[in-house]
Amino acid sequence: MPNKTNYDANFTAGGLLFTEFVALRGILLSTNFDELLKKEEEENNVMGVATNSARKRIISEVKRRYEKVSIDFWYQFFEWDENEQKLGLFYLCLKTYPIVFDLHFEVAVKKYKLGAELVEYDVQMRLDELSSTSEDVENWSYTTIKKINTQYRKALKDAGLYNKKIVHKPNNTNELFWDFFKKNDENWFLDACFI
Repeated sequence: MPNKTNYDANFTAGGLLFTEFVALRGILLSTNFDELLKKEEEENNVMGVATNSARKRIISEVKRRYEKVSIDFWYQFFEWDENEQKLGLFYLCLKTYPIVFDLHFEVAVKKYKLGAELVEYDVQMRLDELSSTSEDVENWSYTTIKKINTQYRKALKDAGLYNKKIVHKPNNTNELFWDFFKKNDENWFLDACFI
């Protein structure tokens, strides 16, 4: 009988959400984050998300990820270049979504260590395995499972860690980027990036 775990499928709301986070700079760095984010949800002044329902879902995930780190992360985030920002957003996904963390360390990191290709089937096999041990995953629809698989691999690619065939170390990252994670006792993220 599967156990109840803390897996959820909210990651399907949009992968890294790079464009949205960059657009929300003023709100992310503000002392009135909650108030300004609520106003953005109602007025759509900076994100430009066409439908109200999509905007609410994205804003819910922005808020969830925002709460996983200190304000120092956001100040640093806007000092990084685009490649580093995308890696930073991948870090947030790993911290926020247990399913992403699990897939990454149980599939991608293992594939990297073996020097093996990563394909859709590999992620599907892990999801199948989880569905036999997790009530949450067991109750997901086929469409949700498929979307998690697709979004996870897209996030890996967008973060510069995957070329649709193999997982690899990121290119063009400054040593200062890694220092931020070392300084904040988040060395596990270097392992996640195959460093």
